[in-house]
Amino acid sequence: MEEQNPFDGIKSCAGYKHLWLLTALVIVLQVGISTVIAMAAKRAGLELSVFEAMVPVLLATGAVSWAALRNAGVSWRGALADWRRGAGGDLRKAAAYFAGYALVLCCVYGAIYGAYYFFGPDVTEAMRPLSDQNGLENTQLHGLAVFSRLRLLVVLFSACALAPVVEEVFFRRLVFVTLRLRKGFWFSAFWSSLLFSLFHGLAAPVILPVGLYFC
Repeated sequence: MEEQNPFDGIKSCAGYKHLWLLTALVIVLQVGISTVIAMAAKRAGLELSVFEAMVPVLLATGAVSWAALRNAGVSWRGALADWRRGAGGDLRKAAAYFAGYALVLCCVYGAIYGAYYFFGPDVTEAMRPLSDQNGLENTQLHGLAVFSRLRLLVVLFSACALAPVVEEVFFRRLVFVTLRLRKGFWFSAFWSSLLFSLFHGLAAPVILPVGLYFC
């Protein structure tokens, strides 16, 4: 007997066509807004960190996701009331799942270091673009911490609050749930996580297992 779908009755995108149109819209918005931000920053002579430049992109993605769920019939007021009723239990679950999240990250980085150990320079060269990007981001964050507390707060808000919320709403609440309503768990988890990882660019190989865990 087939296991009951845990998302039966949950409102999401009406079908694949709506989901892919929504995804295409998000991609177009992100590329367009990123281009405008980069041009404006260059004209103003301002060097923005990745997380600063992502704030308007994330806000736009969040707004589109919110509108999509509202059009699907989701009541945000009802969702907030439901969250308040179960906040204590949700926080306990979040704490438990955070430990698993940390374990997944440890396994991923353990695999990377293991590859370094066994395969040496070839793996190092393959991972160099990601290492260079991480180095640049760390340098930018250090500069912000020294010279601008306000910009550092913007970065922390973007990385620690805005990005996680928007990503969960779009990739898990919309993409994963829409797929899961029609397909099995692993199919839905893999394809939604693959899309999630591709949105992270060079970090995609590290992000993919994290996306699977979130599902």
